[in-house]
Amino acid sequence: MMLEWNVYYGDFGGKKIRVGNIFDHGGFMEDCREAYKKCADNREDFLDKVRWSLMYYYWSRCEWEIVLDLWPHRDGFDGYKVDVYDQVVLNWDKFSDYVWANKDEFKKEKKRR
Repeated sequence: MMLEWNVYYGDFGGKKIRVGNIFDHGGFMEDCREAYKKCADNREDFLDKVRWSLMYYYWSRCEWEIVLDLWPHRDGFDGYKVDVYDQVVLNWDKFSDYVWANKDEFKKEKKRR
């Protein structure tokens, strides 16, 4: 089984909003793998390391941000910036349960870098 948690992100080259799996990011997966090695028996420490990695790779980086707007657009409303980190944290309880329940998948994954 491959871990999967899909989010929206902007594809600047294709000028589209796309859906992508956060676990496809090699650096993020490597950090999760390291967190598993160090904290496989401690849920809080493991999830803390995963959250910090999520922040490092996906928080406030323009390549991982989209802007939500009202439809139809209203003058005076400039939209609301949402990054991948925001999307995951909105469901942190479900995400953390999912990652913890499937943490053994990190030892099965091969290095992607």
